[in-house]
Amino acid sequence: MAIQCDTQILSILDRAQQGKAPSRDECVQLLDLADSSLEAAMMRGVADSIARQRFHAPMLQGQIGIEFKPCSADCQFCSFAESFTQFDPFKMAPEKLREHTKAFAESGKPLTALFLMMPHEFDYEFLLDAVRDVRKIISPECRLVVNIGDFTETQAKELKETGVTGAYHVLRLQEGVCTKISREERIATIENVKNSGLDWYYCCEPIGPEHSSEEIADQILLGREYECYQHAAMRRVNFGHSPLKANGSISELRMANVVAVIALAMIENPELTSIAVHEPSGAGLLAGANTLYAESGGNPRDTKEETSKGRGHTMQSCAKMLEEAGWSF
Repeated sequence: MAIQCDTQILSILDRAQQGKAPSRDECVQLLDLADSSLEAAMMRGVADSIARQRFHAPMLQGQIGIEFKPCSADCQFCSFAESFTQFDPFKMAPEKLREHTKAFAESGKPLTALFLMMPHEFDYEFLLDAVRDVRKIISPECRLVVNIGDFTETQAKELKETGVTGAYHVLRLQEGVCTKISREERIATIENVKNSGLDWYYCCEPIGPEHSSEEIADQILLGREYECYQHAAMRRVNFGHSPLKANGSISELRMANVVAVIALAMIENPELTSIAVHEPSGAGLLAGANTLYAESGGNPRDTKEETSKGRGHTMQSCAKMLEEAGWSF
């Protein structure tokens, strides 16, 4: 018995292979596909093929959480949220930061970017000192990216002058509902990043089963509108005290389908250099992603103070996952 395919989906995928990105309504249609359907499998395959032709090589990146504390942004998906965090305030000592940086830089695997992560309210001068320390250790070719709260264009330009090359900044799903930060604040910082000349790293996150295809499509397409340097997908990680825990989690297969839609939606974006999947996922690497992150220090998706002893992957485990997915260094 022949298996019938949805001709509208086939048309979207055919046009994607010709370099035409799907519209917003078509992205919703793709996200509505049953995760294990033939059409979804074909979508992942087309997205994977396009990504491998476009990116040619994998990217292995690292992140160090250098500061954490009870945070007034109170994001319901973050282990630093002041209403339920179990963390005491912490700033990484300079010698410990250098130790973590060397571990990434000297892992024997090619580190393409190193991220410094801090909570929404962060010590700006502490960050500048950390940037100077890290820049002395990593190679000039390694990109240095900040993952911090909202900041001004003046600060963005100063960070660039100090050695930062990019910023990870996201308008999260249900921003202002599950967080105490306004959408306008997040967009303003994205514009500051772009106006300063820093590379803008973006992500559709943190995805839960309660998020509609329309919500997810709109989050994805913000990256297209502002022309991000890197796009990504991240599923929400639920932990003990999170008020969102009862909503459950999406599967890796669902996340892979979101990755595939990102890869197709971003076909016509000339700024895009890579697509990441968080946390590291072999399924995502077969659906359009070419980038994974290893992590150490604090992590908003972990309840351990040192995430390398918890959820955080190592450079070696990320490299192995990329190689298992057919990406060659």
